[in-house]
Amino acid sequence: MNPERWQQVKDLFEAAMGKDAVHRAAFLEEACSSDPTLRIEVEALLKSHDTDSFLEKPAYEAVPHLFESRSGESLIGKRLGPYEIADKIGQGGMGIIYLARDTRLDRTVAIKMLAPKYTGDPQQRERLKREARAAARLSDPGIATVYSFEEFDDDLCIVSEYIPGRTLHQIMAGGELSFSWILDVATQIARALSAAHEHGIVHRDLKPENVVQTESGAVKILDFGLARIESRESSVSGPRLTHAGMFLGTPAYASPEQLLGHEVDRRTDIFSFGIMLYELAARQHPFATTDCMSTMARILESEAQDLRLVNPAIPREFDRIVRRCLKKRPADRYESSRDLLADLQRFSNVPARAARPTSAALGWWQFHQACAGFGYYGMLYPMWRVKEWLGGNEGSLFFFPALIAVGVAANLRLHLWFTSGFYRSELPDQRRKVARWIRGADILFVLTLAACAIRIHTLHAIIATLLMSVAVGSLMAFWLIEPTTAKAAFEKNDLVP
Repeated sequence: MNPERWQQVKDLFEAAMGKDAVHRAAFLEEACSSDPTLRIEVEALLKSHDTDSFLEKPAYEAVPHLFESRSGESLIGKRLGPYEIADKIGQGGMGIIYLARDTRLDRTVAIKMLAPKYTGDPQQRERLKREARAAARLSDPGIATVYSFEEFDDDLCIVSEYIPGRTLHQIMAGGELSFSWILDVATQIARALSAAHEHGIVHRDLKPENVVQTESGAVKILDFGLARIESRESSVSGPRLTHAGMFLGTPAYASPEQLLGHEVDRRTDIFSFGIMLYELAARQHPFATTDCMSTMARILESEAQDLRLVNPAIPREFDRIVRRCLKKRPADRYESSRDLLADLQRFSNVPARAARPTSAALGWWQFHQACAGFGYYGMLYPMWRVKEWLGGNEGSLFFFPALIAVGVAANLRLHLWFTSGFYRSELPDQRRKVARWIRGADILFVLTLAACAIRIHTLHAIIATLLMSVAVGSLMAFWLIEPTTAKAAFEKNDLVP
């Protein structure tokens, strides 16, 4: 399907989605009156959307008749040259993938039969050969090896290494994953991507189904046989299999520039990698909604929810790495997968924060929070006495603001004290969330104490002096002393947000 045709189908699909079932048929009959095939294609997308969202699948799986093989027949049990076809194992990039045996070398291989939609044009066939040869030059433990590019009559196929194991998609469906496992898999994928990108190869369809983990724990990326070649001189130019505007990836894992039909480079793989990391860590897609078009719109326009809000066990540094991968503008992402790999490796080598000893600065900060919290509660007794001395509405006017201030400030300070002792990695986030509430309660508390002291200084000088002393001391502690101790405590314990 050429870019113009796909855009036409997509525009009609979006227009039809905005109409109810009663008026949809009439709309399509009028819009496609001169092109019955166009109506069939749009209705296929609508049916796919209503039954099984094509968001999780490439276009060739969502609308298979647009990508069918030349003969339309299964090759299972047949022989192609030296290859005996044993089974169909998937629907891969622009064609069907078969499991086969290479009778010459007595080894199991994966054969991808390319759909004639992309092999009929002589120029495209030549580009296919060139890009498959480039992928065949990749030799890395994390990439499934491309063995050869074969021609049988008018059919083209790519023969590659068969990797037994489970895809990341299958693994994610099996239950919760440990962070150590996620980090190990992320590092392996980044290392393989770095090797491919160093050779100028961009995958363009990186997703959980294209990453397999073997029984030994090794991770391999599949489907590099139809990746794009980057020019050595530029990361966004060079020989290309597809024209601008042609989209062959999987929408749910596509970068914004892919969805818009713009030029892509290695940074589009980094965006797809970020979606995969988020999904592994959060057990949910960062942009998924109830329908495909809304999800694509979120990929283009919305930011993913903070990963640590979805899974608090994820370290802050890992969240930062994922967020950088998911930047909308390619220029804001990692410049290269080598930089991404370096970040992951640096993070892997950092000792767990929970295992670090508490510094004296943090201990002092914890002591301050506990004393302030309990001290607030202690001041409720003299404020209650003031309420009784003044009586009526005036007494309540002084007591209840103090009660509100104590309820907010004391509880939140004790919450931070508890968090620092048991969930230290969460402390920066929690402190950031409650900082304004504590500061507002501090101000209300100081003003209330000072007002009470002024009001009763002629009635009860001793209590008035106590209240004013606490007000001034609190002002000094909360506005001058605490910021300094907090800065020292958080920086020395690597807890800076």
